[in-house]
Order: sequence, then C-alpha cells, then structure tokens
Amino acid sequence: MTYKKPNKTVEELEKAVAQADAIAAQKSNFLATMSHEIRTPMQTIYGLLELIALENPSENIASMVKTAQSASSSLLEILDDVLDVAKMDADAMELDILEVPLRLLVRGMIEALSVKVRGAHVELIDDIGSDVPFVVKGDPKRLRQILINLCGNALKFTHEGKVTVHVSTNARHIEKPENGLVLRFEVIDSGIGMSEEVCDKLFQSFTQADNTTSRKYGGTGLGLSIAKKLVELMDGDIGVTSIEGQGSNFWFEIPTEEVSTDENTVELPDLVGISVLSVEDHPQGAKEILTSLRSMGAKVESCATYAEGLRLAKAHPYDVAVIDQGLPDGLGIDLIREIQSFRPFMGIVMYTVRDDIGLSHSLNSLGAAYLTKPASRAGLGEAVKNSARQNIGTIEGPTRLLIAEDTPSVRDILKRQLDKLGVVADFATNGKKALEALETGRYGILFTDLHMPEMDGYQLTKTLRGREENTDKHFPIVVLTADVQMSQRETYTSHGFDECLLKPVSLGQLRGLLIRWRLLDESNLKTPDDKPESNNDESRPINRACLIANIGAIDENTIEMMEMFVDMTAPLIANIKTEKNHHELSELGHSLKGGARSACCNKLGDLASKLQDDAGEGKDCSDLVKDIIEGFDLIKGDIEVLRQF
Repeated sequence: MTYKKPNKTVEELEKAVAQADAIAAQKSNFLATMSHEIRTPMQTIYGLLELIALENPSENIASMVKTAQSASSSLLEILDDVLDVAKMDADAMELDILEVPLRLLVRGMIEALSVKVRGAHVELIDDIGSDVPFVVKGDPKRLRQILINLCGNALKFTHEGKVTVHVSTNARHIEKPENGLVLRFEVIDSGIGMSEEVCDKLFQSFTQADNTTSRKYGGTGLGLSIAKKLVELMDGDIGVTSIEGQGSNFWFEIPTEEVSTDENTVELPDLVGISVLSVEDHPQGAKEILTSLRSMGAKVESCATYAEGLRLAKAHPYDVAVIDQGLPDGLGIDLIREIQSFRPFMGIVMYTVRDDIGLSHSLNSLGAAYLTKPASRAGLGEAVKNSARQNIGTIEGPTRLLIAEDTPSVRDILKRQLDKLGVVADFATNGKKALEALETGRYGILFTDLHMPEMDGYQLTKTLRGREENTDKHFPIVVLTADVQMSQRETYTSHGFDECLLKPVSLGQLRGLLIRWRLLDESNLKTPDDKPESNNDESRPINRACLIANIGAIDENTIEMMEMFVDMTAPLIANIKTEKNHHELSELGHSLKGGARSACCNKLGDLASKLQDDAGEGKDCSDLVKDIIEGFDLIKGDIEVLRQF
C-alpha cells in the first residue's frame, strides 16, 4: 500500500498537465474566435469607409469619413494589444531572431516618438555605451515594441525635463550567457513618479497608476503588461524604480549575442532582376538601402527628394519603390498616391521610423507594404521581394475567381471592390458549395473564409490538397480571414494556403494580390471604352468625364450608383418642391448641391448652389425650383442613356 501513493501522484500530475494543455488550447481557440468575431464586422466598416472616400464626397462627408477611419484605427490598435496579451497567455507568440542594429533602432525609435514631446519642455535623448555592440541577435520588431511602450509611457507622464534611453552592458539581474552578453536598457524620465505600492502592480494587464490615470492620460493599461511578457519571452527581466515627484526608471535586461557587421547570419532573398527606386533623404540611410539591396542582386537608383522621386518614377517603370515618410519637400504617403496614379502596378514599400497605426492602415488601403526602421537586411529584402511585380503566382487553366464567404455584408463589400477593379468573381456561402462549384472546372483560384457552416475553410483546403497528392497539380488558395494569427506566412502555408488576406481587406491590398496572381494587369484594368466625344459633353445632366475620372469606367456599378442617387434624392426634391420658408429652402439647396456634384450631376449641382444663395438672400426662387425639378427628371432619363454607354 505504501507504494500506491507515488503512482497516484503521478496520475494526478499527468491529469494536471493534460488539464493545463487543454486550458492552453482553449485560450488559443478563444484568441482565434475573438479575432474573427471582431475583425469580421471591421471588414464591412473599413471597406465601406474606403469606398465612400473614393466617391469624391463633399468636404463635410470627407471629414466625417476621416474621423470614422481614425476611430476604426484606434479600435484596431486596442484590438492588437488585446490579441498580443491573449497570444502570449496562450503561449502562441514566437520571436523572429534576426540581426538588430541597436543604435539605428534606438535612434529611429526616438525620431518616431519626437512628435509626442510636449513643446520644447521635454528632451528625448539616447545614451548608448561605447562597449555596446553595433549589431546583436534578437527580434527587432518586439524589441522596438518594448522600447516604444516604455518611452511612450515616460513621455505621457513627463511635462518638463528629459527622457533618456540608456543602453549598457552593466547587467544587474541576468547572468551573462556563455559566448554571449546581457544588455541593460533603461528609460529614465523626470516625470511625476510613482509610489512603491503602484510600482508593485504596474505590470499587470489593464493596470494604471490609479483610477484617474486613464481618464486624464488615456490608454488601456496594456502597454507595460505586453512589455513585461515580451521581455520574459526573451528570457529577460524587467522592473521599475520610482520616487513620487522625482521621476521613474523603467529597465529591462535581455541575454543576446554580438553579430559581426561582416557576418551574414541569415539567408538573404534573391533580388536579381528586380529594379528598385529608393527615395530616402538621410545620407547614411540611403547608403544602407543601396548597399543592402544591391548585395542581393537588385538594381537600385537612389534619390533624396519627393520631386526627384516623382521625376524618376515617371521616367522609368521600376518594379518597386522604397519610400521614406519624412522627405524634405513632402510626405512619402502623398508621393505614393501620386506614383500609383500613373504606375498602378509598381510595388511600394514605405520604410520609415514612424510606428503609426493610422499610417499603417492608410498604407494598407493603398496596397503598400509598411516597414519600420531599422529592419534587418533580410527584412528589407523580403519586403522588396514580396512587393515586386515579378513575384507573381501562376494559375493553370481558367482564371475565374471563386470566393467562399458566408457573411453577406463581406460578400457585398468584396463584390463592390472587385467591380471597381474590373475583376469578375462568383461566390459560395460555405465550403461545401465551394467544393461543388470547383468541381465544374470553371475556376482557377479560390479565396476562402475559415469559419463557415457545413464545411469550413480548413476542411475545404484539406480536401483540395488531398486530391492533389501524387500529382503535379497545385490549385491556388488564398485564405480570407479575420484571424490575425493566420497572417504569418509559416502559419497559413502550414495549412495549405498560398496567401492570406486579413480582414478588413483594403482595396489596395486586394489589388496587389490580384496583380500577383495575374488576375489584374494593364490589359484588363477597367478603363472606359472609346466612345464618341459627344458622350463626354459637359452639358448633359450626368457628366460622363466626371464619372470616368471618379469611378474609372461607366458600367453596371456606375448605373447602380446613379440609381441609388436618384432614390436617395427624390425625398429631397419633394421637400424643395413644397418648402416655402427661405431658410429651410437654402438648407435644402445646400444638401442637394453636395449630393448632386458627388454624383457628377454638375448641372443640377449648379442649380442647387444658386438655390442655396438666392433663398438665403430671401429672393423669389419659384422658377429656380421648377428648373431643379426638371433637371432631376432629366437625370432619370439620362441614366437610361448611360446603359447604352
């Protein structure tokens, strides 16, 4: 009997381990589900905002769209923080060990945060020891994330004085590894400081200094918790010392190894045959881009200004442009927009010190890659390679697209986006119906959601890949998902997918993918057909030239938009017809003016503008109202003419 207790203890331990594994799996599943459930409606919200912004809205509508996009970006930023915490709790986060150029990382981070310095009363500086290696092994993205969180926190609570980022090899808490070293990072501020009691609980999730902190300073209280978990993931230690009224010192220590600047520690991508335009005004930064990309085989041309970058892009069809955000004569994102207007198929990489969620989403909507400085040589090379037009997938046989998606609003947005791009697609509402459609042989590529009834995207892909076993065939499958974990290449390829479209899908992101798979190029980019010049006559009720400039073509989607304009404007016209109060009539004229001009009904817009002015001055507007009613009726008839366009 005395020997049964150890056996029972072993059984209990095994049971406890199994329960712990089950809880970890449950956390991971919760992470995927939460990501899907939140990001799926964001597909509709962000997609619609993007489409509205493309419709040349009035100034008032454009301002509201911009505000809504900013709020959406903030929501996604909070969501990303929550997902980081959940991912680490579920042991689902892995580090990408690359080369980390420490001085570039720290100074680039400081440059990015300089906009948060409150006037001239706070100085943000670095202090890096002379014995600190220039390049070490580590995860540059996560190391930067830790420093951004700590420095952002310091700036938030420092109203005057300075914030110093100190890096040294003087470790106090971590033992030096064999053949390695320990780096100590300190973010020292002269801010409001904290009590010992607050310091003890500061690194817990959703915790701030006190209950008034979030109201006064903002934030979710997740930043320091994420920093702590990331440091621990790096086998390091983190802490804080602080005195109320005298500032704080947030520190962390991590083990690492020095990398020789002459050593190539990772396999670099092959960029032979890829031409690159680099627009970078910092001399050292420009030299590094030039040297790095040329060493991988790319042909690179470099310039330092917005104007020169624009001139070169007009003169040569480069495969990829690598553009900084802060240029001496303009913003990189404006240069990107201008280049895309005449080089829609040039790959774009924004390479900048700014770590800005709003900028990230703006670039995503343009289909441009977003890379924060300093990236490793491999990171920069991969970004260029993935953006290059030459990096195109192959579709064998038919090129028609099938999309498996069960959410009606997502299908609607995707259809409108594809219509705008001129790409035809069919939809299936679940994996089972998609499988039946694919058996017809009409399709050459599949976009599939993951969570669908009857048969989900995983099972659909597993079935298709099973049929390809022992053959040389490979059917392209793109996962269309709100699961942020699936966006990692090693994750989606392990499930049999070729690419990932993460919801919310932007128009630019979708266009880039279609280009890579040869579903979109200059020959099938939707453009207006050649028509007699009279069809562009500005005297018509609906201005053809305006429609083509705003939408790209006159097609079924355009007709639908005009019909929606008529339906939505009819009640407004009815009110104008009966309204006698001059003030109200002027307001109605203002409302009609914006809507009519946005819909390219310029003549009606001009009449509405006159109604706004004349009614506002108390003039008799009876004849003008008749002209407006007649003009609106002419638009209805002109829509029928457009059907023949």
